Amino acid sequence: MSTMLTLEIPESLQQKIAVMASLVAQTPEQFALEMLEEHLDHHSAYLETAYLQQSEHNKARLDRAIQDIKDGIFESRDLIDD
Repeated sequence: MSTMLTLEIPESLQQKIAVMASLVAQTPEQFALEMLEEHLDHHSAYLETAYLQQSEHNKARLDRAIQDIKDGIFESRDLIDD
């Protein structure tokens, strides 16, 4: 179920959205929705990281995982489409 949300977007931002949308063959509405979804997906990841860093144990695990990735120590996997 979707709900209508009305936003007032400044003209300068509308123009930027229209230009970017045309580059990827989307309508401005499609492009704006996709960008909003992407931002929210990343935002939740930042919130989760901030939450995990509240614990010293979890912070150390995150730091170690980041260092492993920088050192090329990781296992690639296919994404699961939920």
